[in-house]
Amino acid sequence: MPDTLFAYIDSTSNAVLSKGFSPNDFVDGIVHKPKHLLLLDPVAEAGEYEPHTGLKIINSPEQVQQFFTNKIFTQSKGLKWIDFNDLAMLKELTPLEISELLYFGHMRTHLHSPFFYKLQNNFVYFNLGNETMRVYYRYLDEFYRILASKLTRVVLEKVNDRRSFFRRGSSVAPLDGELLKELYPILQEGAIFCLDLAELKNKSYHVPIFLSDEKGWRRSPRNYKKEQRIAEIIYDTSKQLWSLEVENDDPVFSFR
Repeated sequence: MPDTLFAYIDSTSNAVLSKGFSPNDFVDGIVHKPKHLLLLDPVAEAGEYEPHTGLKIINSPEQVQQFFTNKIFTQSKGLKWIDFNDLAMLKELTPLEISELLYFGHMRTHLHSPFFYKLQNNFVYFNLGNETMRVYYRYLDEFYRILASKLTRVVLEKVNDRRSFFRRGSSVAPLDGELLKELYPILQEGAIFCLDLAELKNKSYHVPIFLSDEKGWRRSPRNYKKEQRIAEIIYDTSKQLWSLEVENDDPVFSFR
């Protein structure tokens, strides 16, 4: 497990910049599984050539699922793709729309909307390397599920960390992504979840959250000031309940 998780939400585009999440965390957490993928790198190794766009595609739900288990997806830095719903509509893209997609792939930012009517895409995915991703989500609930699943696994690992080999491990109740929506104002600024500072207090695990900025993933948590500690995710092991405590009523401006 990583020492920290970082997340920054751009509320105008539903783009999430994150660090500490693997491609598998993304795939396991999403509900709207892609039917087809359009790879935004013209020289991508995977996929089959699609002449209308001049790009490569992964052309069925079964092939997409296989692609998600391939090393090209799980280990390649720089991988970028957009999902689409129907091949016939992909072939209806205009030259202007194709140029927008090429710009999107090259610059990692959109000219207009990141969600294309003809593609009906739910995601635009950029693997920046070193467990850093920038993903556009049509539904931000998808990201909250990914974050909730990751935090659940972190606490499960910590709860069972010191147990004897011969003792049965404890289970951890899944964290509901709905609870994490309360962190939205903090995530709009950038948040660091300090997993290495998580501690057990009275049978409850406390994971501290520090207010950051969109470049916070580049810095060590040791450089954060005490007043930037803005919230905690808490798991009560005896009651098997999750809770969230925000330490300031106005977190966005707490350390400015």
